[in-house]
Amino acid sequence: MEIERIDISKSHEWDEFLAADYNMFYDKRFLCYNDIFRKNIKWHHLLFRDKNKIIAIIPGNEITDNEGKSYVSCDGVSFGGFLWRDKLKITDFIEAIGKFREYLQSQKFKKCLIRNSPYIYHRNANEEYEYALILSGFNVTRYSITNIVDLKSFEFEKLKNPKKRSIQKSAKIIGIDLIEENITEDSLRDFYGILYANRELKHVKPTHTLEELVYLKTVLSERVKLFTASVNGQIAGICTLFLVKNDVVLNFYLAADEEHKKDRVSDYLLYKTIEWSKLNNFRLYDIGTSNVGNELLQGLFDFKKKFMADGFLRKSYTLNL
Repeated sequence: MEIERIDISKSHEWDEFLAADYNMFYDKRFLCYNDIFRKNIKWHHLLFRDKNKIIAIIPGNEITDNEGKSYVSCDGVSFGGFLWRDKLKITDFIEAIGKFREYLQSQKFKKCLIRNSPYIYHRNANEEYEYALILSGFNVTRYSITNIVDLKSFEFEKLKNPKKRSIQKSAKIIGIDLIEENITEDSLRDFYGILYANRELKHVKPTHTLEELVYLKTVLSERVKLFTASVNGQIAGICTLFLVKNDVVLNFYLAADEEHKKDRVSDYLLYKTIEWSKLNNFRLYDIGTSNVGNELLQGLFDFKKKFMADGFLRKSYTLNL
């Protein structure tokens, strides 16, 4: 087995491998926005070959601090880790992770951090890959809980009666629109204003600037979906969906204007985007995490559970070398 460091902007092999099992956070169009907006990330992407056949890819970057040089998969995206060729044996995972460890040592890395997506994202929903990580000395050092809807089983009639009545009431006063054309900073200024004000109340800033969001929607128009909720012709809420995989939707932003809190704009917008995802034949809808550090945000978790969204772990693994 061989490991090759590559420049994905020039690699047809990376693109071809990704076409078989797409993931937006591995797409060079997404990753390169970090370079365009000068995030100063030192990339270190890898291909794994076995008998001249690519069996895995991993996006990564280097960080150097007082503890030395670390390999991270991956900054600039929500999660990274290995993306595997289909139908591998558990021995393939173990051999590849073992070779990866040897590679890290040969490159003088002192530490490795891998931020994995929930295992249920994968077509073969097992934890054999994570077993191989643990077997090679990786430990779970960070974790969060995210709420995911199984869209095949999601139905309006399965929601509890109070939630159904709330949605039916909201439907009479809230309009939902999907923004697909004329994407500019001016056209999205009100959209972004709702998001920014909502996050400011929580003493944080959105992950992306207005300019960055416009860029991502422009270069990944088929993968980034922008929804607005309007009351009396005015934007009262927004939602940004990342179509992370061909069958997985990630709700990256959901925000509502405080003045319309009584109208339950977030509830209705969440329901309508779940409904849109189901109608467009997606398998999973990830609403996002419900914790800060090791503290569960019980109210937020319960809110998401009302939409049939069960909790799944996002695990980060660390290897000290």
